[in-house]
Amino acid sequence: PLFALCDRGDIGGLSYTFYPGFRQPAIFIYDGYEGGIGLTKRAIEVIADWLVAALKVIDECPCEDGCPSCVQDPQCGSGNQPLDKEGARLLLKRWLS
Repeated sequence: PLFALCDRGDIGGLSYTFYPGFRQPAIFIYDGYEGGIGLTKRAIEVIADWLVAALKVIDECPCEDGCPSCVQDPQCGSGNQPLDKEGARLLLKRWLS
């Protein structure tokens, strides 16, 4: 919602600690509607700003390990496991460096 008018159901994502096709961890982000509505295209255009905003949310969240306000997703198919606040912070900083 910071970079495109949408709600939680308009965009989806999958993450893998190991994706065989890449032989490494992977994150896939996709439009939630068949044929797409342009959200992932918009994400590519603003990816650096998006990552900075995500890091800011994590850094400013007062929780210790991660919560629905910073790293957890109510639609997560794996029950938000193994999501980790510090791991997300480190990954975002690495991507931004």
